[in-house]
Amino acid sequence: MNTTPATAEQRRADFERMDRNLRSASWIALGTLVPVFVGAGLLALSSPRASRCLTYGEECADLPTGSVPGSFAVALVLGIAAVAWPRKWLPFTSTRGWLLGLHGAAQLMMASLILSYA
Repeated sequence: MNTTPATAEQRRADFERMDRNLRSASWIALGTLVPVFVGAGLLALSSPRASRCLTYGEECADLPTGSVPGSFAVALVLGIAAVAWPRKWLPFTSTRGWLLGLHGAAQLMMASLILSYA
């Protein structure tokens, strides 16, 4: 396959544009981490079961200790990595997309663990 310099430059420009878009999406996803945490917590605390767990220590969910803070920390680290990882150090072109997807999965896991108290 014969790639001309114009084609190589076009590919590089497309990759940089895609990477900029993914970085912007990573900023948005990282910015929603705390609101999702607070919103899921408030929603869970509004249920009678969670308020009974908080007040009397009864009917609490059987979750491993540290699972909610652990999933929050994993989502935070993956979000920061997706935002801050330098473009030159990316091992392959879809790395930032994978980091963004893993961040989203960790954030969803955190919200579902919090909502399991409801």
